[in-house]
Amino acid sequence: MKIQQIQAFVLAAELGSVSAAARRLGKRQPQLSQWIGDLELDLGVELFVRSQNQIVLSPAGEQLLPRAILALGQCDQLQAEAMSLVQHGTGVITLGVENYIPMDRLSPVIDSYLRQLPQLDLVIRSGSQEALTTAFSDGDCNLILLHESLALHQPQWGYCRLGEYQELMLVNASHPLQGEPVQDPSRLAAYRELVWARGMPQGDELEVGYSGRYCLIPDLHTLLSVLKSSDGFALLPEDLVRGELDAGELRELRLSTELSPRARRLELRWHHGFDTSALGAPLLALLRQHLGQP
Repeated sequence: MKIQQIQAFVLAAELGSVSAAARRLGKRQPQLSQWIGDLELDLGVELFVRSQNQIVLSPAGEQLLPRAILALGQCDQLQAEAMSLVQHGTGVITLGVENYIPMDRLSPVIDSYLRQLPQLDLVIRSGSQEALTTAFSDGDCNLILLHESLALHQPQWGYCRLGEYQELMLVNASHPLQGEPVQDPSRLAAYRELVWARGMPQGDELEVGYSGRYCLIPDLHTLLSVLKSSDGFALLPEDLVRGELDAGELRELRLSTELSPRARRLELRWHHGFDTSALGAPLLALLRQHLGQP
């Protein structure tokens, strides 16, 4: 069974004539008749009921035509994806994003990038800095977005410093500590810290914060619900709680030992050569544009 045989069958059925299908394909009518006959032999069924002046789909032909059309569509998709592979060298890009970096800032990047490269498959992977660095070294990530490191120069890979996002210490509107301009952090010890544990594998050590009691919650929506109804506190990205702050459901708690809001700067790493590739260059440009670096 060959693709041109399926194409001849579909065109002849759509146009109602083998001659018309031959003209559409730029072939001679006997050639298309031969292809259709060979397809019938391969399938073991008669696809058309033939008369002297016309052809009509047989019951088997009517049943098989949608499958044939689907097969042609899949063949077109195969050719398009193969062309993308030839042009770009790969059809899949994996971007690793460190835990707690607000994903909403990536939405316009993802949308614009996939519009530019509609045949591309894009994977967004979240994890700890250690896990993503290992995956990057192993070649499982093309590039990784992390919180900024202290290294001044990183010759082993391409990198750039990006913008920043803000973190706030938050409590609900009726919390006993809210309302005062600045708080001594020692007062937080009486309350439970709610920790957004997105992507944190079980068994990871938790850095001790301002309280000896904590609650790990992987889902942000659930954490916010608990925060609004309890006397706990949480350190969260401002971008993700702007709605609750504007509505007065949450309040910022300013500490005497911390700048508020606290800036968390970002850093992007990629493998050498990725920035000049057909897939890498547009993605890096979009990340720089939307994450704060001109």
